Amino acid sequence: MIVIAQLKNQTETFKKRDEFRTSQYASMLKEISKTKNADLIYLFDNGFGMHNAGMSRKERNLMESAFTKGFITVLCSTATLAWGVNLPAHHVVIKGTDIYTDGKTKDLGVLDIQQIFGRAGRPQFDTSGDATLITSLSKLEN
Repeated sequence: MIVIAQLKNQTETFKKRDEFRTSQYASMLKEISKTKNADLIYLFDNGFGMHNAGMSRKERNLMESAFTKGFITVLCSTATLAWGVNLPAHHVVIKGTDIYTDGKTKDLGVLDIQQIFGRAGRPQFDTSGDATLITSLSKLEN
């Protein structure tokens, strides 16, 4: 998404405006910079974040906090974040319905998809929400 935004000269779409570049934002950037994770720093500076099991607990907590505070507008994560952490979102995208568990891949169940989609448009946080499922046609037919 960042590359596409750069090609279209639309990177400001994902970055918060200057009024968000407060001392809180500077403090968050400083904490993220301490992780020495170049990808995390680059993404954060462009309004994006990531969250996965390969990151340290501190890095995951920083991304959750940055998203909750509105410093990042896009958070790319594994399904475990959507299952286990109550982070509201306006738009949820599920890219692929295969998950790796117990040494093999399996299909994400309909109830799991509904739970993940339930993060979009929480009434206490937003007036509406959107959800997108990207998967193969064969998965939809089953």
